[in-house]
Amino acid sequence: MIPLFSDQGRMQIDRIVRPGVLCAFDFDGTLSPFTGYENASLPQAIREKLVRLQSMTPVAILTGRALSDIRARLAFKPDYLVANHGQEGVPGKGKDSEKYRGKIDCWAQILQKALADSVRYDRGIRLDNKRYSLAVHYRKAADYDETESVLTRLFAEAVPEAHVLPGKFVYNLIPPGAPDKGDALLELMKAAGSRTAVYVGDDWTDEDVFSLESPDILTIRIEKKPESHARFYLETQKDIARLLDLLIDKTETAIFLENTAGHQRKLT
Repeated sequence: MIPLFSDQGRMQIDRIVRPGVLCAFDFDGTLSPFTGYENASLPQAIREKLVRLQSMTPVAILTGRALSDIRARLAFKPDYLVANHGQEGVPGKGKDSEKYRGKIDCWAQILQKALADSVRYDRGIRLDNKRYSLAVHYRKAADYDETESVLTRLFAEAVPEAHVLPGKFVYNLIPPGAPDKGDALLELMKAAGSRTAVYVGDDWTDEDVFSLESPDILTIRIEKKPESHARFYLETQKDIARLLDLLIDKTETAIFLENTAGHQRKLT
């Protein structure tokens, strides 16, 4: 992985940022500092920068949260708001996700019944049925390693068909065949008419985008992780403000240069 704020990183930003570039971001741990699932919100300073960026180019947020959850945490309306790891909010794809709701409800019932056994399972484990995916949180568990071990076995036994996507003190259970964040980003680029995109994330749930490895998508991870497929990284979540300032500056420049070139063509 390469530091974004390096000569090579800046060269890639110059190449990718052009008029109409889609700027897409994960929410938890990326735009919002990771302060716990229930308390996450969008800092005002970051919101103001996103609104400024949005005035010049399409902005998208892709999150694992449900739409009903994420909307109240933003206090602004991005051009595209995609939730449930790519299943909610993609233009024209809403009906495709409805077929997964019954599967999620079934899994929730099975796991809720199993987790009621307080001898085998920590009482700090919590289920979150997000309609199209199921989150199993364990931040409040007493022993993380033991909880991860017993949950992994439970999933294999009780819901073997689920695609288990790990996160920070959470397992996300995704129906087989469901679209992911990578699928969603490609659809958003089509909808926005964007030839290039920037995507910033911080967790394993973002690897579906990082794994696209498209030359037209600049992939950036919060914090260096050698096993990640993201090409570039920011040192900490606090660097998101600096990145947004850079994107705003580069987008303004790209638009100015395009308008200038268009004016010159008309004169000739």
